[in-house]
Amino acid sequence: MLSQRTLNALGGIGKASKSGAKVRKLHKIMCSNRDLWTQAYANIYANKGALTRGVNGNTLDGFGEDRVTHLIYLIQTGVYKPSPCRRVEIPKDPRNPKGKTRPLGVPNGDDKLIQEVMRMLLEEIYEPVFSDWSFGFRPNRSCHTALNEIRDSWKGTKWVCDVDIKGYFDNIDHDRLLHFMSKRVDDRKFLNLVRRFLKAGYMEDWRYYGTHSGTPQGGIISPILANIYLHELDEFMVSKVKEFSMGSRRRPNPEYRKLLCNRSNRIKWLKERSDITEEKAAIWRREIQEWGERLGNMSSVLMDDPGFKRLRYVRYADDFLIGVIGTKQEAKAIMADVTRFVETELRLEISQEKSGIVDPKQGFTFLGYSVVCRRESKRVKCVVSHKADGSKVHGTKRTITEHVHLGVPREKAQKFVELKGYGLYDSGKALAKKALLFHSDTEIVGQYNAELRGFANYYNLAPQFYLNKVEWIWQNSLFKTLAAKHKTSRAKIASQLKRGDGSFVLKEWRGDKVFETTVFKLKNRAAPRPGQVDILPNPYKYSGRTELLDRLNASVCEYCTQPSGRLEVHHVRKLKDISKGTEPWKRLMMARRRKTLVLCFDCHRDLHKGTLPDLRAFRKKLVGEPYA
Repeated sequence: MLSQRTLNALGGIGKASKSGAKVRKLHKIMCSNRDLWTQAYANIYANKGALTRGVNGNTLDGFGEDRVTHLIYLIQTGVYKPSPCRRVEIPKDPRNPKGKTRPLGVPNGDDKLIQEVMRMLLEEIYEPVFSDWSFGFRPNRSCHTALNEIRDSWKGTKWVCDVDIKGYFDNIDHDRLLHFMSKRVDDRKFLNLVRRFLKAGYMEDWRYYGTHSGTPQGGIISPILANIYLHELDEFMVSKVKEFSMGSRRRPNPEYRKLLCNRSNRIKWLKERSDITEEKAAIWRREIQEWGERLGNMSSVLMDDPGFKRLRYVRYADDFLIGVIGTKQEAKAIMADVTRFVETELRLEISQEKSGIVDPKQGFTFLGYSVVCRRESKRVKCVVSHKADGSKVHGTKRTITEHVHLGVPREKAQKFVELKGYGLYDSGKALAKKALLFHSDTEIVGQYNAELRGFANYYNLAPQFYLNKVEWIWQNSLFKTLAAKHKTSRAKIASQLKRGDGSFVLKEWRGDKVFETTVFKLKNRAAPRPGQVDILPNPYKYSGRTELLDRLNASVCEYCTQPSGRLEVHHVRKLKDISKGTEPWKRLMMARRRKTLVLCFDCHRDLHKGTLPDLRAFRKKLVGEPYA
């Protein structure tokens, strides 16, 4: 929990940034507010990489007041030097470990902590001014909010400029980045600290390499620095949108208006005139029905109105699209202007092979989804809005004005099925996963559930039918795995698990209790919950106290139970790593179901030396007079 003094400082940063003033004294705020460091630690200690070692073996294990004091002293005196990142290569495609790789930089524990403090301060500066069209690496925004923006606002788009920046994170110009930051930050010491992190370099195969451009992929501060760099592109696109837009709305379709007027007159005459014959009335009724069908398949406005032009823009990190309601020549001109700006002002290179102008009616891929503008002569049931609780409101709409439709690319579904080992997607053949045969039934079902739930929840913006085949192969693979374990047939396993409502439930007896695990179904995938994104500064987001901060503030060692002002936090990567341990401290962490243990300095030192005494050594009762 941050003090009121720190909250006021963060709130002042946001207000200054929003008003257009340069922010000062960031270095002083960083060094004089110790609770900012404790909150930064609370933000990142639970990350999977908290115990991942950097080049010098330093991790977040052992966090305490002494460590914060030492780091603040080094930063205040200007002698702190970030360590090089430890570079590892991870495969881009898990199915092909020997294929193309992506470099990942692993900083040490101290650098992670300092970067998180800097990230918190930079977020207060830039979140109020970042573009509404930027969705990557930002609070309350995600791939889904970017895709929703396209689906809700890109109706009638004629051309899409798909722009790909070649090696963005590796080619960010350090001098340009610091120049862009100096527009809003007037603190030389803070900017010098940012420069040191950018120039820290990396170690690969025990050899040092300097970094003259780019930000390390894997650094805590890298995502917000990447957004700051491309914020210049966002502002450029704001000016292009204003310059290109023309007309308040499309012109009415004269043919539609004429047909609508004739149909309305026929209906009026049928109601008011009594001098018409039955034969003529029948002719008019047929005309009313025929014209109604024609109106249903005709746009009420001119979709190709040359006096109506719009420019749309969406960016997720370095992946961005530009939608054009205009001619292809205009789209080419905009593409050329954007390419020129990126290559001259940002000093980045556009990949000519991967960039181009796409007809949205032919479809394209963005953030793993297939996106297509459909125009069909029929009415479809679709989601028109959402209630306050997130539930959908359905309605019937015509599909003649090129609505945006989101789907699941076939290659994504095929890759998921075959990567997880469920079977063959093309033939629909399911296979048992032999690697799980020695696990319990509950573990097998839980593993299968977690895998499909994650995939289905990411694609919950697409209709369910795109995933029906995936679910079929996945479910049969699960049944075949259980059947192979119990040496029975797939049909018998399905019959044992099936209930009257069509669901499948696994029952497992543990002692005298029955535990049930329900097999996941697509209809139970998480519904998208739309909400208004609050981009105003919110300094109270750090006002909540976490459970770990409460334990640190108690100033008591959780092992020896003695009061201490010098506490450190011991980490383990996973509880299952110590589940079979017999040492008292391992049994204590297992009993508490916590991956952290707050220890005094002596207990933490003895733990790592392997000389930590048994708990009973601290609990011996005093004999005789206590003050004799």
